[in-house]
Formats: sequence, C-alpha cells, structure tokens
Amino acid sequence: MSIGYKTIGKGSQKVLFLHGWLSDLTIYDEIIPFFDSDKYTLMFVDYRGYGLSKHLTGDYTIEEIAKDVIDLTGELGWNRFHIIGHSMGGMVLQKIACINKELLISAVAVTPVPASGLPLDADTSAFFKKSADDDDVLAELFDVLSGKQYSRAFITQLTKRARSALSRQAMLGYLEAWTRTDFSGDVTTLDTDILVIAGENDGAVGPDVLSDTYLKQLKNVEMMTISGAGHYPMQETPVRVFTLIENHLSQYA
Repeated sequence: MSIGYKTIGKGSQKVLFLHGWLSDLTIYDEIIPFFDSDKYTLMFVDYRGYGLSKHLTGDYTIEEIAKDVIDLTGELGWNRFHIIGHSMGGMVLQKIACINKELLISAVAVTPVPASGLPLDADTSAFFKKSADDDDVLAELFDVLSGKQYSRAFITQLTKRARSALSRQAMLGYLEAWTRTDFSGDVTTLDTDILVIAGENDGAVGPDVLSDTYLKQLKNVEMMTISGAGHYPMQETPVRVFTLIENHLSQYA
C-alpha cells in the first residue's frame, strides 16, 4: 500500500511537498507554475484520508504519515531531497528527520505546527471538532486562520476545497495528532537546515508562536515573515512564497 502522489518536472533537484490539516496536495497549485521543470522534480503527496489517498484509512498519527512518506520515497528511489511542509506538514517533516535525517537535504516549513504540537483548551477543541460537520464553523475557522482579512468568496473556496479534500474520520483523527503529539525533545539535536516562513496575520501559528517554538527547539533554523499573509500564504501571496522557497533551494543547486 502506497499513499497517493503526483510528480511534476524532470530536474535533478528533488523537492517533496507535504500539505496541512485542512488541505490536500492541491494547496500548492498556485505556486507550481513558477518552478522550472528542467531544474526541479516535484512530488506532492496525499496523506491517508486525503485527496488521492482518501480511500485509505489508518491510525492518523504524525508518525504514520512520516513512515508512509518514507516508504513511498524509498519505492521511488528518492534517497536525498528537500521537503516543503505546510502547517501540519511542517510537523511531519521534523518527524521524518527524526526517523532518518539523511533523507533531507534541507526543509522549508510554511506556517508550520511545531514538534511540540498546538494544545487546545476545551472550548477551542470543541470548536475545531464542530468544524468537521458544520460548514459555517469551518468557514469561521478559515477566516480566523487567514487573519480575518479576506473576502467571503475566498473563505468559501477554502471551505469547499477542504470538504472535498478529506474524510471526516481523517479530519478528526489528525486533529488529535497535531494538537496532542509532542516530540520536541527529539528535535533538539537535528542539524537539518530549515527555513520557517511565517504569516504576519496567521491566526494560529504566527511569528510569536514560531519564535517561541521552532526557533527555540531547533538549532539550524531561520525565520522569514511575509507581511500581510495569514495561514495560507501559498494561496494568499504565492509569488512571495515561491521566491522565498526558490532562494532557499538555490543554495543547494
């Protein structure tokens, strides 16, 4: 059993993309056209319960995602590559590095969940869980994450894409994973070069949260903040996100 994926390009630089909790691999669609297909080979994966892997069930843990990704890259002969991880995917890339850091050349964590997770109080947890069944609550969640600064049309698009992207079981399962998992003690010795991209108006993991987690927990990390962006800068400010990613990757060309 392999999780679903798609590849684009034929270049020598291999880059793996990991999505977040409320999106599948299509979250990166807006930045794909900017990559030079002769320079890069891009791989986009869907976790169990998402998109191309929506039919697959599992334990819905961070470690399970990491092992599924490691198994897939091994099958495809990807022995060394960069990882771009958004939100929950930023947590997953750290778990992959903990399991086998030799796979990673470097990483870019976009508005990421830290290795310590993001614990929620009872009321907030109930609100997040309600979003699994209530479109209005899910839309409100997206509005908060995006910094309450965009038109209703954008929020509606995010809501519709999320509903079609993942199963209810996966949504609730992974909610437990990224809020309750804590392996921050395992990442302190990692020396993987990681660029953290923060959104200035992110309603969940803004610059202050990332400064107090990622920048303290990891030893070879730097952070850049995108002015005006919320939790989904790949869609909000795609050109800026691509530029930061490409500038990072160019160091390893």
